[in-house]
Amino acid sequence: MKQIVDVVIVGGGIAGASLATSLARDGRSVIVLEATARFEDRVRGETMMPWGVREAQGLGVATVLEQAGAHSVPLWKRYSEGDPVARDVPVGLLVPGVGGSLNLHHPIACQALLDAASAAGAEVVRGVSEVRVRPGCPPCVTYRCGNDWSEVTPGVVVGADGRASAVRRDVGIELHRQAEVGFVAGLLLDEVDLPGDYDMLVEDELGLFLLFHQGAGRARAYHVVAPAHRHRYAGEFGTKRFLADIAAIPVPGTDAVAAGRAIGPCRSIAGTDTWIETPFVDGVVLIGDAAGHNDPTAGCGLSIAMRDARIVKELLGTGAQRAQDFVPYGIERLERMRRLRLIADLINVGSVEPGPERRTRRARFKQALDAMEAPIFPLILAMFAGPETLDGFSIDDRAIDALRAA
Repeated sequence: MKQIVDVVIVGGGIAGASLATSLARDGRSVIVLEATARFEDRVRGETMMPWGVREAQGLGVATVLEQAGAHSVPLWKRYSEGDPVARDVPVGLLVPGVGGSLNLHHPIACQALLDAASAAGAEVVRGVSEVRVRPGCPPCVTYRCGNDWSEVTPGVVVGADGRASAVRRDVGIELHRQAEVGFVAGLLLDEVDLPGDYDMLVEDELGLFLLFHQGAGRARAYHVVAPAHRHRYAGEFGTKRFLADIAAIPVPGTDAVAAGRAIGPCRSIAGTDTWIETPFVDGVVLIGDAAGHNDPTAGCGLSIAMRDARIVKELLGTGAQRAQDFVPYGIERLERMRRLRLIADLINVGSVEPGPERRTRRARFKQALDAMEAPIFPLILAMFAGPETLDGFSIDDRAIDALRAA
């Protein structure tokens, strides 16, 4: 069967389904090709920074996420090493019109967005395999669903098929990768009786503990550790060890987290960055993780996806199809990812990276944040408010050099 449509989106996760929903609501003919029959817990992609929430609002999908149970959190609490008193980060005050960061359960959010795309008129095909993309103007997509093969000739193909993107491979786009600087272990918990509605970021002996409150007693806990501990939470006793490590952190709230009931797998993902200098060719453009991802330590993956989808949607609205039409997106994204990479590196050097001088680095990091010193404080603020807020600052490795020099 051969079809002709405006846009084929390969990948029905948060980036692809958000773009599909917004395009279909504008009357564009859209086909979404999704490999899975059911979304599973991927232990990442569950918090959206305020700047990403603003992008979701612009796409018209923030309400979809909220109706699916996403929980807005107006406050973060940051605990520095050896200090039982938290520094409050009022994330609900950083972006106009946004009440805070948005925490969600990834499988539920993906399904809600895909349902919204379908309700808006997009054709959603699940269980697809062997997707092949031929770039050009127009491009061509072939795929198999069960025993049936289909061919589609769209105006544009959007690759939103994640870190191991088949679309990226087919069109020959090169991915650059940073060396691993840490590992992020995650665990979904229920029956977590927190004393307040806030998220947590805590320096501890092993690295950096983070908690994202999803509401109704559910929370996602993460532990960012050095590469030497990459297998610490693997195997039969990984979950038990994870909770024991959290219970040993002497700050308010960690006891409630450790007493929670694990309802998902305990898995670790590499803390690394990937990026692409030119995430497009004639007839094909990449968004989300397919176009390169930020180190999950900075928690900006969903925000990146929302901005990608919004910019690409706007360009498609002007008739973008050839590679040259997507140049503004490529320029903005490359600089955005460079800034976010620096932010993640700063967090890792300031809080996670091991070594005999780590305590000194952490103390210097805390001092810079408390005093709102440049260049360290503006970088961390930009994690919440958006990398564009760094305009006017010198954005280079001096912040990291300053921590190491301490």
